[in-house]
Amino acid sequence: MTPALGHIPAEQTPQSVTKKCQHSSPSDCAKAKHKTFLELLFDDPANAPAIDPYAEGERRVCAAVTARTDAGSARPKAAQKPAGTDGLGSGGATVRSGGATVPHRGNGDHPLLLSSQEINGFKGSSTVQRWTMLRKIQKLCKPENDGERGPSVRGCGMPREGAPHVNIHLRYGEQTGELRAGVSGIYRCGSPWLCSTCAPAKALKRAEGVQAAADATYKRGGMSALVILTASHSKKMSLADVRKLVQDASSKARKSRAWVKAQEEFGILGAICGPEVTYSKENGWHYHQHLSVLTDGPTAGEIAAAGGDAEKLRKFVAARTQAAGDWLAETYKEKIRAAGGKVSDKHGCKVRVAHDAADASEYMSKGSMAWEVAGGHKDETKAEASMTPWDIALAADAGDKSMYARWREYMSVMPGTKSCVISAPLSEKLGIVVEDDVEGDEQVLHENDDVVGRVVSPLWKRWMRHGLASTFLLRVEYGGEAGFADAVEQTNADSDVIGKEKEEETVTDMLARLDVQREEQTVALLTRLEQEVVEWREAASLERAAVKAYQHRFDLTATPANIVEIAGERIRQRADAMGQRAVVAGIVDELAESYGVRIAESDALRVAIAAPDWQREIEAIIPGRWLSREEVAALRMVA
Repeated sequence: MTPALGHIPAEQTPQSVTKKCQHSSPSDCAKAKHKTFLELLFDDPANAPAIDPYAEGERRVCAAVTARTDAGSARPKAAQKPAGTDGLGSGGATVRSGGATVPHRGNGDHPLLLSSQEINGFKGSSTVQRWTMLRKIQKLCKPENDGERGPSVRGCGMPREGAPHVNIHLRYGEQTGELRAGVSGIYRCGSPWLCSTCAPAKALKRAEGVQAAADATYKRGGMSALVILTASHSKKMSLADVRKLVQDASSKARKSRAWVKAQEEFGILGAICGPEVTYSKENGWHYHQHLSVLTDGPTAGEIAAAGGDAEKLRKFVAARTQAAGDWLAETYKEKIRAAGGKVSDKHGCKVRVAHDAADASEYMSKGSMAWEVAGGHKDETKAEASMTPWDIALAADAGDKSMYARWREYMSVMPGTKSCVISAPLSEKLGIVVEDDVEGDEQVLHENDDVVGRVVSPLWKRWMRHGLASTFLLRVEYGGEAGFADAVEQTNADSDVIGKEKEEETVTDMLARLDVQREEQTVALLTRLEQEVVEWREAASLERAAVKAYQHRFDLTATPANIVEIAGERIRQRADAMGQRAVVAGIVDELAESYGVRIAESDALRVAIAAPDWQREIEAIIPGRWLSREEVAALRMVA
């Protein structure tokens, strides 16, 4: 490892394996306090107390780092090439270049210096944008009280416990045409609602399940009714209230006896629900649901009525599917009004039949999921006043107190909300298998041959704390494999600037300290291994002695000494259940009858107690060997 840089070549350490993370929620008391705090801000945002998501000092440092970025060197974007060509990770041999150890694959010419115009014009891929957003979100999710644990997104991107390094990848995206940097060997929170880096993978995984269900439905001649469910809302309503109103009405509409009858009448196979939430400065929170109601293929009556006309048959199925969607929308409205809510007959719900399987799956990927799949927040929303959660986070990070309150409210309500779940009964009907959507696993987004380098875990943690992870990935994307060492060096320099403001040690001092600690750990490990070798040799010697001592089991003569040994072993075998003295007399009588030799009870008890630990351990593994009738007869003859 190069101490000044803190990264190592790809092939020198094994690829890490992450484990699922366990996360506990805050106490009920903390939740109640947090809810009161949000209500105060929500009721009167204009008079809300000043809230700075992070210290002003760090903001100034970040600005200084940004201003001096154009002084660094990195590989020009023109030098980047698609996957499979020079310039991407090879995971192969390594060479020294500019004092850094980096993988080598024939593209090692020294990176060119960048002008400020060049670097300012390069924004990087959507991956870099998501990492930038992650840092903002992690600060916005900081617990209000010391000692409390925030949501799991605050730990997203950190090296897994015990991992010596993180892997840095670089690959060409065939679908997007982007050259993307990535990281593996880290903890992933898996939150589709709060995490900008985990949301895309979660959305794609869900989209695959929705696509599989749509394909299976249309393959059997069925169709999908696309339904959107909303309710009237105002700025005075909290997100929790709007969500509960819509969610409860939708759930009740699909759990009543009438739903069972509707399934039979319209041939409904099941429904897939995808929630979405936006915020309007005029009307407040807008929580609504997108549903795909899947209906079965043609019935016998429809086939007979069509008389072999395929187009007529398709229209029959489409009409039945439209009726299924209309029924659900009307039932939902009844539930909304029964709960005291309001819903417009004209604009509250919309229903249409999907043109095909692709249309059905694409519809379920709308809204916030479209952001997740595309990999970046929208530059413009449908209306200037309509904001996605990511828009709210950006405004809150910029210092908007009201939007900070909105984000904290969103953060407390939406995580854990299920989206696009394919139920087990629906999967069984369609004959598909959908994997469980579990949070906390590491997402496998890269392959070994995409690795362009590795960064030791303590250094990556430091970059994460200083908000430099996205800066580093941007430099990797710009500089390619040959510019990896320079990207590390520049990022370390930026980290030193921020560390100085925070009165932290320099990167060089930190890595040197870690080297000393590593040497001490190595010495301790070698000492422990030497002790284990000695213990192993002693154990082997004891084992040989045990085997020799236990030879009496296989080559005995009926002498009093041998009979005492057998008695002692039998006493130990039975003593756990009855106690030693309770079994001694019976064992002595038993042996006298078997071998014709009577021993003193005191001698048998003394031998039973005097057995060493190793002998007892062997007896636990290999229970006392009861002699066969032939062996007993032979002993009697000898006696």
